[in-house]
Amino acid sequence: METIPTPYPELFKPITIGKIVKSGCFSSTVVAQGLTLNTRIVMSAMGRMRSNQEGLANDLIAEYYAQRASAGFVVTESSPVSKRSNQHPNSPSIYNDEQAEAWKKVTSAVHAKKGIIFLQLQHNGRQTHSSLQNGLEPWAPSPIRVRGTNRMAGNKEYENPHEMTLEEIRFTLNEFKEATERAKKAGFDGVEVNGGHGFLVDQFLRDSSNKRTDQYGGSPQNRCKFAIELLQILTSIFPGRVAIKLTPTCHSGDMFDSKVLETYQFLFRQLSQLQLAYVVLKKDADDENSEGFGYPASLKQIPCVYTAFRQFYSGVLVGNGGITPESADEDIRTGKYDIAMIAKAYINNPDLVERARHGYPLNHNIDWSTAFGGAAKGYTDYPRYEPKAQPYLELLKPIKVGDLELANRITMSAMGRVRCTDPDLTPNDIMATYYAQRASAGLIVAESTNINWTGYTYPGSCGIFTESHVKGWAKVTKAVHDKGGKIFLQLYHGGRLASKKFKDIQPVAPSAIAIRGTNRYTQAPYEIPKELTAQEITQTINEFIASAQKSKDAGFDGVELAAGHGSLIDQFLRNSANKRTDQYGGSVENRSRFLLDIVRGIAKIFPNRIGVKVTPAGPTGDLLDSDPVKLYSYLFQELSKLPLAYVVLKHDDEAEGAEGFGFPAAKKQIPDVFAALRPHYKGVLIANHVSQDEAVKGIQSKQYDAVSFARLFINNPDLVHRLRNNLELNLEYDYSTFFGGGEKGYTDFKPYHEWKK
Repeated sequence: METIPTPYPELFKPITIGKIVKSGCFSSTVVAQGLTLNTRIVMSAMGRMRSNQEGLANDLIAEYYAQRASAGFVVTESSPVSKRSNQHPNSPSIYNDEQAEAWKKVTSAVHAKKGIIFLQLQHNGRQTHSSLQNGLEPWAPSPIRVRGTNRMAGNKEYENPHEMTLEEIRFTLNEFKEATERAKKAGFDGVEVNGGHGFLVDQFLRDSSNKRTDQYGGSPQNRCKFAIELLQILTSIFPGRVAIKLTPTCHSGDMFDSKVLETYQFLFRQLSQLQLAYVVLKKDADDENSEGFGYPASLKQIPCVYTAFRQFYSGVLVGNGGITPESADEDIRTGKYDIAMIAKAYINNPDLVERARHGYPLNHNIDWSTAFGGAAKGYTDYPRYEPKAQPYLELLKPIKVGDLELANRITMSAMGRVRCTDPDLTPNDIMATYYAQRASAGLIVAESTNINWTGYTYPGSCGIFTESHVKGWAKVTKAVHDKGGKIFLQLYHGGRLASKKFKDIQPVAPSAIAIRGTNRYTQAPYEIPKELTAQEITQTINEFIASAQKSKDAGFDGVELAAGHGSLIDQFLRNSANKRTDQYGGSVENRSRFLLDIVRGIAKIFPNRIGVKVTPAGPTGDLLDSDPVKLYSYLFQELSKLPLAYVVLKHDDEAEGAEGFGFPAAKKQIPDVFAALRPHYKGVLIANHVSQDEAVKGIQSKQYDAVSFARLFINNPDLVHRLRNNLELNLEYDYSTFFGGGEKGYTDFKPYHEWKK
């Protein structure tokens, strides 16, 4: 089957972890070669409880991890390093040689699949019970029990732990050391210390559980001492192959800290000096009202862990917690972290990397009754995805428009959704959300946007002629770019479609000819426009150019000119509205001049980033032409000479009886706009107002190169994903929310898997 680009390119950029280079005066020595990952999707540690009572890994565990070996690396479930660390029954352990030997079948199975596997080392500290470890009492930094009951111990109350002496601290550090030596002999590629989730390392870090008054307690520096000493010991055994997982906002195990920012900022600075393979930083979703010990909830102290700590750690940072391929692609692109560690989705998607690479849908159905303990059911029996036929493969192939590489040929057409509520025409946050939701399109073209007040046609539209507009649109472009999308802005002047009733400005046009009929926005007859003077035409051209510059300032990747649908440019083109006798009227050459002058001016700002949309057979705005084939053939030939990105050609299906001014209906003059005009344009041609099935045929037959969808994107923000996987489209349109309103019918449409629920 023909391959297509991944929808998540950031996740498939190689990255090396754990490489250590020692620099000398005249040369450098590689101390640790490091591990190169071909994907940034890695599998998080998850306790699945499938070993025997002796903590021995078995063939089933080996099969489970081998199934998931395509991850950048796999991290095993937490493996106890001590007999005094048994919290979960049937957890494969690493505190004796027999357990290490059992792990070899797991590492061998993963390596046979060309995978990389780390062992997570864990000591539960106080978060266990003597009944789970042959009567051995729990140890902790301080004799403070976890409030509540231990469900693994039959819902018994947690016990008061024994406060570790300095000798016992050294003994425990040595247990970690011996476990790491065993892990190395067992064939693991590295070890990850569980420094979070309320376990022993975490208990030393946070002052709700650590009330010591010696060198391991009190200040943040002292409370970090256990973790730092531990990592120093382990990196001496396994240089470049040691990692730690931290959960600053996690309350699991009854954990809080009075100075969580200060504690972890200090810790991250110290970790930067240890040359670790990576650090995992988990974003938890605890209740913001979760407070304890007189401390505010961690989420109130740290709303975003990545923003809080990324700057203090210079090594490879791994994000964890509620991550999806889509969110990870955005987070890595915006620098929140370098690698995405995913847990839950790996339970039922052993081929998660392949699904992400090809954009296949994820399996969202988990049998939680089999998640923790049991046999093969719900463990190794989740199927890999079987790709369906891809009838829309042509639409998913990449294409270059101008100097932009588009990931696919599905573009989103400019659509006026009338959500701009600011009287000064400044875009708002809901619009940023709307466009970001649809960022998987090869290219988004934002709605028709006014270049001045004179061409303002309908309430709810936006502008691009003030600094306020630039700032508003910058939020939109950032939101789209953060999602990996590309976005153009459609520049618009309504000409005679405008009304004096909006801003007390008389509409303008190439000629003083009113549109026949009633203006639906004013419920009054269209006004006779003022015929533009030559000086005013020059001024209007300059306003288009200035708006293009402001579009660039706002972060747009390019601009599209609205040269159809009855706009001012369209009025200049067609001779039912243009009766001028100067250089801008009369011949097709003269009537095309206004548009071509605008393109030439904008090309100095946005070379190869200009689109032009035309509607030769569309009578919108009461427009017809005596010879549209001649007009647009000439126009396309001239546009071929200019540094455009593309031309959008709309296929209109208005009634054949749409005639006027003594001209036949355009559909009679141009039955097939693509057949008539494709030969005259040498650049990228995009079809608009065709179905997805028609688009496939049109691209295959080279009638055009890409497609522009409008209405399909309203209800299907993930339209590209649905077409990629031949999934059902949401076609239940609520026309009452198309033009104007709030979130309803605008940003509340769900992606496929949520919609199907």
